[in-house]
Amino acid sequence: RRDEFLEARISLVLVSIGKPEVGKKFVDHLELKDGEEYVFVDPENALYDELDLNRGIAETFFSPSTPFAFLDRFTKQDGMKELNEVLGKWSSKGIYLPPKITQGLNQGGTFVFRGEETLLAHYDESTAAHAKLDEVFRLARASATK
Repeated sequence: RRDEFLEARISLVLVSIGKPEVGKKFVDHLELKDGEEYVFVDPENALYDELDLNRGIAETFFSPSTPFAFLDRFTKQDGMKELNEVLGKWSSKGIYLPPKITQGLNQGGTFVFRGEETLLAHYDESTAAHAKLDEVFRLARASATK
């Protein structure tokens, strides 16, 4: 869906744990067009730490929000479409170990910035409890036109 953001003149940046060489393999493996322009890695966990993203065994494996997040995906129309597209590309070549074992317990987040102003800060509560991409796009698009 990156094209939607680009058409609206919205910059998209993806930051993940990992080492640069693994980030390149990740981009190639998932066939992310021009991924080297917007996919960055954080081997030291600096950004995750600065943003104070959720982490831990409870948040990763035992949070009540995890089954509800999956239930939401399973029950809404096309709720699994994007996930299936990504998972369909996974193979044994797409399994990467984080530089630090504790990074495997990190949860992600979604943020929308306009300059230094934070318009959206979504902290993934648990596995699969991600921000709704349509809502993120609407907010980013509305802020880009201001």
